[in-house]
Formats: sequence, structure tokens, C-alpha cells
Amino acid sequence: MCELYVGDPSVAHDRFADSAAALTAPREQVQRAIVRTDQALARIRMGDPRSAAELLHECVLAAVTTGGRVPAIRLRRARVELRPWRREDFVADLDDHLMDVLGA
Repeated sequence: MCELYVGDPSVAHDRFADSAAALTAPREQVQRAIVRTDQALARIRMGDPRSAAELLHECVLAAVTTGGRVPAIRLRRARVELRPWRREDFVADLDDHLMDVLGA
């Protein structure tokens, strides 16, 4: 979605939210994880990193559950964009969650 990169991230966020709500079938879980991770990225770009981190917890579980490579790549991209807040507790909690699931 070009709004995420060159337009208004709030427009992208709302479209991602609508798309994620429509992706409910079990076979759509990888796509839902991708969309939700992009939605979190939009939240970061909208200046709401705490809310993005909360949404990324869901994405971590989805990426691990589905084993999807693309959701993991998108999750990494979103985590990189959280670097300015790396000393915040909400980012540390996300990092802990990532380490917990990777170690399981």
C-alpha cells in the first residue's frame, strides 16, 4: 500500500485494519499476519510506537504459529523502525517476547 511509504500512514492503517478484519479463515492467517504487521508499521509512522508494539505481539504469535517467512520479514522491518524507542519498556517487552518464542 503506497500510503504507508509515500502518503498518509493513517489511511494505510485504516485500510490494513479493514483487510485484517476480513481475513478470518484459517488459510488466511499468514496474510493476516502480514497485514497486521504493516498496520503496526503505519502506527509507528503515525507517531504511536507503543500501540504498534502492542499489535506486534499479536504478529509475533502469528508468525510463529504459521511459520510464515514473509510475516517474519515484515516483523523484523517493524522492529527496526522501533529502534528510536529501544530503551522503552514496551520495546523491551516485545524483544523479550521475540526471544521467548525463538527459544521455544
